[in-house]
Order: sequence, then C-alpha cells, then structure tokens
Amino acid sequence: MILNECFYNMDPLQTIDFSKIFHQSSKDHSRGHPPIPRDPKEWPMEWRTQYFKAYPRLPKIVLPSPKPQADFFELILKRASRRTFHSTPLSLDEVSVLLKYSCGITRVAPNGTRFRAQPSAGARYPIETYVLNFVESAHFPAGVYHYDVANHQLVVLWKHPFTPEDIGRLFSYEWVAGASIAIIMTAVFDRNQMKYGERGYRYMLIEAGHIGQNFCLTAEALTLKCCALVGTHDESIERLLDIDGVTESVMYALAIGK
Repeated sequence: MILNECFYNMDPLQTIDFSKIFHQSSKDHSRGHPPIPRDPKEWPMEWRTQYFKAYPRLPKIVLPSPKPQADFFELILKRASRRTFHSTPLSLDEVSVLLKYSCGITRVAPNGTRFRAQPSAGARYPIETYVLNFVESAHFPAGVYHYDVANHQLVVLWKHPFTPEDIGRLFSYEWVAGASIAIIMTAVFDRNQMKYGERGYRYMLIEAGHIGQNFCLTAEALTLKCCALVGTHDESIERLLDIDGVTESVMYALAIGK
C-alpha cells in the first residue's frame, strides 16, 4: 500500500509524522540519488543542462532594467512582515526590480552557465515564479503572469480582473486581497531530483526560502510592504496556473503592495 493510501485509510486518532520520516530517511547524502562522479565532464547531459519554462506563443511584456540603490544592512534591520495594503498598482519598474534581484539572472559564466540571485544546488534552478497582478493599470493589466527568467520578461498567461472572492479561493488570509501582487513559486521536481533524488526535495525547499528572503529585502529597498504566505490553497492556485500539481507544484507565496 502506498504512503498516501496508508494516510487516508488510517484511524483518524492516529498520526504519522511524514516530515520526520522523510527527514530521517534523507539524512544520508548518498541515499536516494545516483552516484555523482567528481568530474563534471562525466555527468549526463541532463545534469549539465539548464532548463527554462517557456510559452513561445503567448504575448510578452518586456521588463525595464532599473538599478536601485540601498543599504543592505539597513534593509535587514527594517525588514518586517507587513499585511496592511492599499490596493495600489505597482509599476513595471518595481515589478522588474523585484524579479531581477530576487530570482533573476545576475551573471553568465564563461561556460554559459547562467547564475541567478539565489543559490541553487547544482545550478539546477527548479523554482518557477508566477505573478498574480490584482490591481489594474495601463501598462500592467490585472491577470496571471509567468516570469520568463531567461529573457527578463513577463509572459501573459491570462488577463483577469481579480475579485476579493477570487483571491479568497487562493489564499487563507483576507488581507491578501489588499495587496498589489502575489508572487507564487512552484517547483519543477524533475530538474532537481533527476540528479539528487529524494534528498533533492530538501534542496528545493531551501531554494524557495532563499528567493523568498530576496523578495522581502528587495521589497524593503523599494519601500513596498511584503509578507510571506503559508496559507495557500495549493490546488486552486495550480488550477489557475494550469499546472498539474505533480510534476510541478506550489511551494511558496508572498503578498506585496503599497
């Protein structure tokens, strides 16, 4: 019987702490993934290839490239979770900075490897980022967007005016409806686990955390309010993003606004 069946058929008074089971079983670095040769030249091509999700037929919004200035240590001291928003639209400059300095490409190595704002185990970069824009503006319509990190642009998945009821079906907290945007991070599991196996799931959670902190500090630099979210209705969000929840699934979210 598979683990999920065990869970759903168990006595409701019994509990199984799956997180402890997984953590203990994945402590051994060599367990759960194939042997990794020390020489990268011996790695299979899949391990050396960086994959980017793309929607070639959909319209794009090319993002500007502003370069904000901020005192890093002051940002850490000022960072706080703020939940009172005023439903004000963000500019494309602000959205560009948030994405570029949180999960965008920051440099390209001589071998062509594109490094990003966050650390990633083996430079596998399994995290995809989506933007839900709740507040309509002339240059940034309300709707659902995917961040095309390779080209620093937004892919228009769906222009859609969000109602508070719509937002309530996606998140547990009423105050999210006052935010300008929500950032949704998903994981494309195979990018990481083809190399690191089950232990790779840990690495994806860690990477999402790195990106989340980048968003918090970048929002602070832009004098925006930001709050990380654990109250996500994952299956509703996955239907909105048109992902299957199995090969790609919701990992983390943030609400950002003014």
